[in-house]
Amino acid sequence: MNTIDLATLPAPTVVQALDFESILAQARADLLARYPAAADVIDLESEPLRKLMEVHAYRELLIRQRINEAARAHLLAYASGTDLDHKGAFYGLPRMTGEADNRFRQRIQLRIRSLAGNGTREHYQLLAMSASANVRDALASQPGAGQVRVLLCLIDATQAEASVLAVSSAIQAEAARPLGVTVSVAVARPRPVHISAAIWREATAPANLVEQLRTSLPLVMASYARLGRSVPRSWVTAQLHVVGVAAVHYLDEIKPEETTTLAADEYPALGALNLIDKGVVA
Repeated sequence: MNTIDLATLPAPTVVQALDFESILAQARADLLARYPAAADVIDLESEPLRKLMEVHAYRELLIRQRINEAARAHLLAYASGTDLDHKGAFYGLPRMTGEADNRFRQRIQLRIRSLAGNGTREHYQLLAMSASANVRDALASQPGAGQVRVLLCLIDATQAEASVLAVSSAIQAEAARPLGVTVSVAVARPRPVHISAAIWREATAPANLVEQLRTSLPLVMASYARLGRSVPRSWVTAQLHVVGVAAVHYLDEIKPEETTTLAADEYPALGALNLIDKGVVA
């Protein structure tokens, strides 16, 4: 079972929406209830009571914001930096050197899911991602009785041999592998997603917008990549239709396909990229 995509969770109700004018209005109503005589002067810009009321409202806004930040720090989806380190420490999982918050959150989720005991898919995925920072994703399957196969989706394919060795060593450790189970580690296959499109720019868009897309798309695709994760054309369109893009027209029906369906041992990778700058839309 996959971990929950934390980005899809609704906003937590414990975090309040803040509005200075609303807080000021509440303070005004409270003051008038306690001191009705101020009604004639309370709205004058030069009135000292109004200045004090605005200072009070602003300081309350800051306090509420600090409460919101504290609430977020206790939620896995929002905790960052050292707050996230403490959440990991609660589950006995330290941050790896140079590990980004998003990857660490994913490993914390895997750690929680793997507490059911050795042998779960999450257990093997956590071992793989903790053994090498080059592992972007991992998937454990059972090809036969007493057999486990762990597939790796790597960040840098040139480091495949070292990554497989590191993961194999971690999984074969005495405390990691259940007795009577043979575990093999292999590198998953990249499935290229080819893109061929014409791009029209809005008048306010920078002249090098298409070049920016050529630079950003490989990074976006790498961040999206997961083992067995299909790539719908609509997702590609969303990545191309950034601010400043007026229109996107695909030049080939299969670049990209309506849905690039991947096998369990494949991960999406950017293939041939052909972006044609059609200039500013007429």
